[in-house]
Amino acid sequence: MNPLRKASKKLLEKHVYLVGTNHKAGSQLLRNTMHWMFDTLGATDSCQFGSSSRPITSKPGFNEDCTLHPTPIRFYNSISGKDILNLRKEAAFTGGMRGVIIIRDPLEMVVSSFCYHHRGAGAGLGLAPAKIMEMGPEEGVPAMVPYMLPVVRKMTSAYEVANPVRFEKFTNNSKDFDDTMREILVFLFGNEITEKQKQQVLDAAAVEDQNRGLEGFSEDPALNRGFNHTNDEEDMAAARRALHLIPEDLLAELQTHRTVLGYA
Repeated sequence: MNPLRKASKKLLEKHVYLVGTNHKAGSQLLRNTMHWMFDTLGATDSCQFGSSSRPITSKPGFNEDCTLHPTPIRFYNSISGKDILNLRKEAAFTGGMRGVIIIRDPLEMVVSSFCYHHRGAGAGLGLAPAKIMEMGPEEGVPAMVPYMLPVVRKMTSAYEVANPVRFEKFTNNSKDFDDTMREILVFLFGNEITEKQKQQVLDAAAVEDQNRGLEGFSEDPALNRGFNHTNDEEDMAAARRALHLIPEDLLAELQTHRTVLGYA
């Protein structure tokens, strides 16, 4: 057996490791980079709350429900602050919890969600208006807000009780991608893993950095329900130009969340 993996197996049983995401806040990016990280460190089991197209580790290779099969490594999509606090209480009896969540500018989440659902992604999941594919940005961007506000509220509440990584830094350039991954590794493991192990994780996760032009899980439609989660930049720009059409009361709430999250 690879001595790196043998040593890591014991490490990954010391704490509860949580990965928390929310729709269009970089959920695929964080899940996929954490997938590479845990696989590289020799993870052999994981679970998730709710449904997802793929578990966060290659093994066991199928979806495990954390409520039925709690494991040290847990993936929680659509996470809130209350969820984090409850998991902290539970983990207090098992070595404590270490986790990472991701946040994004709420206005960009609205823009991204419109573009994503406008091209048919996530159809039938109740995450967008039924006729979103027939709507242009002027109609569709405001129509997406009532669907995205509950997501943003959860994300903000999670931010208020946990230190996040920011989608914007994660995707800015390759240096920021690597720096973000190093910050995650230090926060999760400190000196419990070697510099060699950290570099192995960085090398594996680099395929998720879109600035490098490589093809990781984020670029594989077969693993993302047939859709790449990266939107066309021209479509994003057109959607941004429609943000001013969001009803005043809804836009005000989005701006409040932006302020709390440090985007305004």
